Amino acid sequence: MKRKKYKMISINYTNECKKKPRCSFCYLKKASIFSKLKETKEAFRYSNGFSPEIYDLLKQTEQVAVAFNGLKVLELIGILEDCKRQEVIINVTTNPEFLNQSMLALLRVRGVSMIALSLDPEKGTVKEWIECAKEIKRFKFKVAANILMLDEMFSKVPDILKRIQQYCYQIHLLKPKFYKTKIPLEKRKEMIWLLKQKYKKLFIDECFKWEFLDEPCSRGKDFISINADGTKSLCSFDIYGEDKKKIKKCPYI
Repeated sequence: MKRKKYKMISINYTNECKKKPRCSFCYLKKASIFSKLKETKEAFRYSNGFSPEIYDLLKQTEQVAVAFNGLKVLELIGILEDCKRQEVIINVTTNPEFLNQSMLALLRVRGVSMIALSLDPEKGTVKEWIECAKEIKRFKFKVAANILMLDEMFSKVPDILKRIQQYCYQIHLLKPKFYKTKIPLEKRKEMIWLLKQKYKKLFIDECFKWEFLDEPCSRGKDFISINADGTKSLCSFDIYGEDKKKIKKCPYI
């Protein structure tokens, strides 16, 4: 089978979020373009599915990851229906508080394969995350954990992984964006690589790879992002646009 152009397309179909106030580390809130995004009318509506040019992108990807912020379910349904028609693998990223049995049933019949649940101090407790993960598995979804590696999480993560790993198909360690850590680079690298050796289903995001390994970021190559106004960008927090040449130092991390 011919390899698709993209491994993953991330879809952020709205700039709004049901969680009020937003998380203190929300990268959209801290990005220099956030005010512009918030004020821009989301003319690219998804309730009837994608526009032809965006729909064509689905033919070029293996998977999609749709961010569900608890709002605009009709738009979400339109997206999922289009993805299902193209037979791409569908993943949904969300918070435990945005899911209930009705929402899980809606996602199940529209072909969602995996639900990635955010896990950090502002999304609830580990116990609440586990209860949500159990309910997701009851609906026959794969479960992933998206753990935001804030400084306060580093000392807690080894214990958290022991508690959640039995429920997870994958575990993702994510580097916070527009965030200054106080933990030395070598100490962070050592802890994360030790965890990777222990948990084979643990992965680090592109930003950690770039920082730890000095590897070129895959944004714009293996991964792209579709924004709420229908534009494409290199990643979900790219403020330079799709055509910008690769820069030596990423400004987002």
